[in-house]
Amino acid sequence: MYELEKEKYLGNTKNNFNTTQGISVIETEYQNKVYEGWHSHNNAHITLFLKGGTTEKRKNFSETVGAGSLLFYHSDELHLNQNTLFPSKNINIEIEENLLKELQISEAVIEKSLQNEALTKFLILKIYKETFVADTFSNDTITMLFSQLSNSHQHLSKLEKSPFWVKSLQELLNDCWNENPNLHDLAQVLQLNPITISKHFPKYFGCTLGEYMRRIKINRSLSLIQSNHTNLTEIGLECGFADQSHFIRTFKNQTGFLPKQFQKL
Repeated sequence: MYELEKEKYLGNTKNNFNTTQGISVIETEYQNKVYEGWHSHNNAHITLFLKGGTTEKRKNFSETVGAGSLLFYHSDELHLNQNTLFPSKNINIEIEENLLKELQISEAVIEKSLQNEALTKFLILKIYKETFVADTFSNDTITMLFSQLSNSHQHLSKLEKSPFWVKSLQELLNDCWNENPNLHDLAQVLQLNPITISKHFPKYFGCTLGEYMRRIKINRSLSLIQSNHTNLTEIGLECGFADQSHFIRTFKNQTGFLPKQFQKL
């Protein structure tokens, strides 16, 4: 068992961007077998799996994760990885304790924010894309994007206290992720007045119905793009987009990348 210092990971570091404001963005590749024993990291961090996958073990649970998966690690939290697929590639957003104090948030708040899965992934990808720009605005831009990520838990709290139909609606929308339901259709299924959904949707979901459905569709497309060699046009159609141009525009808007750029990461 050993502890990894700031910005150090078991794989090979391909890119490392430090904002000097308490956030580091580290791209890590795994081409060969690495240490599989218990270890920890000095700083809390979020990991987005771009390619490959692994079996992740913590003190009280074990899970297998793959392309598109998100994991949060508390500072000094023991874990180990086994059966890693090669090649694998991760984006790690590492957060120093001093920044958490400045933003007045805890590691637990960040961990809860990851439940807003699609939005968290998109913000991480936008942070990652900003490291390629790397101009005088990038440090502040990354900090602002991270602040947005850490605040996303607020809508989750509202969802937890929402009327019964809100959770039913959330399940319904995720079940029909590759379709394009309208308010009238949803209201009929839930036996509600369409105005009820229209009026309260932004309060509980933090966005409009259209934005929520686009997030779900693009979130689904991430793993499809990285997990197989299917034509991007076919992936767009499978995710419920009317045409390739709509898919490309929406993907770029949500992630900062064009689908073809993301495929090459």
